[in-house]
Amino acid sequence: MKRRIRNVLIILICSVAAGIFLLTLVFLLPVEAARKHVEESLYEMLEVAEDPEGSAERKEIINLKENFTDCLMVQNALEKVEGQGPLAHAMNIYHYDLGNESTWLTEESLPVFLRRGEEGMYLREYSRYWHGYLVVLKPLLMCMSWVYVEKLLLFVQGGLLLAVLGAAFYRRRAGIGLGVLYTFLFMKPLRIWFSLAMSVCWLITLTAVLVLLLGFDRMETKKRHEEFFLLVGILTAYMDFLTYPVVTLGVPLCVWLVQAGERKGWKETLRQTFWNCACWAVGYVGMWGMKWVAADVICRTGTLRDAVWSVINRTSPLDGYGSVFSGVERTLAAVLGQYDSPLYAIGFWVLFLAALLSVGCRMAKGRSREWGMSAACLAAAALFPVGWLVLTQNHTAIHCIFTFRIMGVSVMALWCMVLCSVQGLDRGTLIRKR
Repeated sequence: MKRRIRNVLIILICSVAAGIFLLTLVFLLPVEAARKHVEESLYEMLEVAEDPEGSAERKEIINLKENFTDCLMVQNALEKVEGQGPLAHAMNIYHYDLGNESTWLTEESLPVFLRRGEEGMYLREYSRYWHGYLVVLKPLLMCMSWVYVEKLLLFVQGGLLLAVLGAAFYRRRAGIGLGVLYTFLFMKPLRIWFSLAMSVCWLITLTAVLVLLLGFDRMETKKRHEEFFLLVGILTAYMDFLTYPVVTLGVPLCVWLVQAGERKGWKETLRQTFWNCACWAVGYVGMWGMKWVAADVICRTGTLRDAVWSVINRTSPLDGYGSVFSGVERTLAAVLGQYDSPLYAIGFWVLFLAALLSVGCRMAKGRSREWGMSAACLAAAALFPVGWLVLTQNHTAIHCIFTFRIMGVSVMALWCMVLCSVQGLDRGTLIRKR
């Protein structure tokens, strides 16, 4: 236990230091080229939507994406506030906005800022998040327009998804690759493909799955799976805007459980599953919390106090209900309401019935304690979205237009229950263990 705690602390502290260093370097970069490239892209980013003769394709892309947050991310990459050094920028993440303290108008503010300057605008900060995406986004905007950034994002996502499918078939784990693809279809992929904000968690998830497919044996031999999930949690907190982060835990965990299969004893499977989840949580919460501490210590801006109140608000009962559980039903309804096509319901219930049938067949013909524990852990993973929305129901309900993607974990878990149940039957390991 002491060794585990020591390793976690070392990795977490080093990650915080590296995160601050990288963001500080980014804010040492000049902004002129990036501002020029974004200004050249304003028509495609925003203004084409109001042009009666504008491209229908671009209008559809704007309707699909989370343009509010994308504009905020872009403007964060363009700021250079007079009198503030790179470290202060890295900790506070400034941007000029036309809106008041509680209402930000990012889509209106970006063109005004670029064409008229900050006069008449309010200086805002967003220090609650790390904004690690700036480590990639700002250098890209210095080299190319926003339209090309979008195309590069689409290319990277498609390449990673194909790499996951290729690695799954190469490792004779085709079912995992197909499960990832099936899960992706339940997350409204077009909105992820064209939106930078919505793609962050999915890119982290695909990368984690790819690493597990290619390096699972080495990771298990060196007993590095806990550190792996710790780093995934850290990276999620560093890069994401609290969109659907539990997916970066749930989907890789399902992949790990399928690969571990029945090679471990049931007690070992339970123990390692618990520690994988715990390490991810420590990485995610610890990295995020350390941003508040670092910003307060370095800049003394009250970030820690503001962040704590924000957490209290986001985890409070929905609409002022007296109990944490009183708003759960409404939150779940809001999340499920995003599945606006009957195809989603059909796809889910077909998968659910397949999971029930495969588990029933395995229990009748060749159950084992090892398989039973894997199936139980997958069933628990399928409930991660419910646990997440209970803990963050206020945020999940308000932003259900994108937080609904947490349900992808349930889809992947059910798919993997089918895989775990069928793979033992396929191998002929029909040994009843009492």
